[in-house]
Amino acid sequence: MNILTIDIGGTEIKSAIYREDGEPVQAFPNQPTAVTRDGNRIGEQIVAWVKDVQKTHDIDGVAIASAGVIDHERGEVVFAGDTIPGYSGTALSALISEQCGVPCSAENDVNAVALGESWLGAAKGSSSALCITVGTGIGGAIVIDGQLIHGHNFAAGEIGYLPAADGKTFEQSASTSALLADYQARTGERIDGKTLFARAAAGDSHAEAALTRQIDVLAQGLLAANYLLAPQTIVIGGGIAAQRDILEPRIRAAFEQQIKSPRLMPQHIRCAALGNKAGMLGALRHYCQIHS
Repeated sequence: MNILTIDIGGTEIKSAIYREDGEPVQAFPNQPTAVTRDGNRIGEQIVAWVKDVQKTHDIDGVAIASAGVIDHERGEVVFAGDTIPGYSGTALSALISEQCGVPCSAENDVNAVALGESWLGAAKGSSSALCITVGTGIGGAIVIDGQLIHGHNFAAGEIGYLPAADGKTFEQSASTSALLADYQARTGERIDGKTLFARAAAGDSHAEAALTRQIDVLAQGLLAANYLLAPQTIVIGGGIAAQRDILEPRIRAAFEQQIKSPRLMPQHIRCAALGNKAGMLGALRHYCQIHS
């Protein structure tokens, strides 16, 4: 069975064909998401893309991961913020099924990352996992016994909204945006995340101070979720996951310093392992779970 997987973000769309066991068949170039200041044409764009793929490949279904709050049962966008105007109410699964003649599923992108990492990535073999993605904001998802926990109104895992000690939310204090803003406040210089980690490794005291603060705040927020969920594995995704050698030992050390008892420690704290494939592989897993 060949499944076309599509990962819809606010700026670009990734896609590839996978077999149901996660074996890659064909990767495709990323394409810009059809979003304007006043609306979007994502539904039309996805339908057109599926039809193009069908001209050269036999596909048995389409698995979508998408930004926004997704009704995973109906495959519909329940809510999307300003990043994708006019996206709320888009019936992704129905559009594909009706216009392309193949079954389709849709899941939230962070949920898909968590499902992919639990299936084939950093949380493989774990009975429970909390996955967060750290970027402009912080998203979260929970997987228990291989199944996503969606919660009321499909809103489980919104860890970024947790209140932080400084009166801000968790994502306002611990996101990559917050890390870079901290460095800029210390130095007056705007840099990107890759540069900050390089400077910290080279001994830049300001970069090191900003990074230390972020790790402490990140650990505090994760501890709150850890006490509630007791996950076997915590997975940290997003662009900072590339800094595995720096982050994993330091976040674990921060946990060990702050946690009430060693028995409450998660067994694993790991950076995500699947990179930009995680959302597509998670979408594939979700598709296979509901169409098996």
